Amino acid sequence: MSEVQSFVSDRRGAFGRQLVAHRKRDGRSQLALALDAGVSCRHLGFLETGRARPSADMVERLAGALRLSGMDHDRLLLAAGLAPRFADRIRDTGTLGMRAFDAAIALATSTSVARSTAIAAEFFAGIGIDHFITGTLRGAPAGWDIRRDAGGCPATAWLRHNDTHRYRNVDYLVRATAARSRGFFWSDIPAAVMNDTQRRILAEARDFRISDGFVLPIPMGDGSVRAFSSWGERVDTAAEARIAASLVARALVENLDDLKRLPAG
Repeated sequence: MSEVQSFVSDRRGAFGRQLVAHRKRDGRSQLALALDAGVSCRHLGFLETGRARPSADMVERLAGALRLSGMDHDRLLLAAGLAPRFADRIRDTGTLGMRAFDAAIALATSTSVARSTAIAAEFFAGIGIDHFITGTLRGAPAGWDIRRDAGGCPATAWLRHNDTHRYRNVDYLVRATAARSRGFFWSDIPAAVMNDTQRRILAEARDFRISDGFVLPIPMGDGSVRAFSSWGERVDTAAEARIAASLVARALVENLDDLKRLPAG
């Protein structure tokens, strides 16, 4: 058994949590999914709780039954400690995708916030992202509640500027994070959909050497959104960078979330 498979399956249950999330999002009971995937309900329960480890064939059957996209299928394989289906291709080409895959694997086996931050920082620097944080966004009566995780490389001066000017509840990027379910660059959002204040916020970011950023929102079952948010002066926004950034951002969010769940010591 590989180190990745052992760590992810035994200590985290990341595969089980992803499987449950996909099943509930699909609106299926445990029994219904078990029947569709050709597996016993008891074994499916063991997979969801981490008491059993999935084989590549089992992941294939479950992903097919859930009609997962290629990216979600690969994430499920990665959570199981198995190589995603695109791994051989990206290793052959030596592209940004290979570096993203290596970073995601390193994050899956990282056992400290400091190491996870360093792994992510090394990768994101390669696409022009200088600063990043992860955290949880919730709607609240008084406005958006944002709880940041430990670690990351925050753009401290820019965040302080936003707090001082109380931009959180009018920032279009915050609203977009709450509303979207896929990764996006700031530059994806047309200026025409923003009001004058929101356009001013983006203009002021340039004073802090920030011209673009990448955000990966991950909607949760309780209505909150787990998210990766980042900033940079010269960000690579090509399609390959978007896919690679999504993979590493999700791996970082899940890793930091897993580390919070591990018992101290």
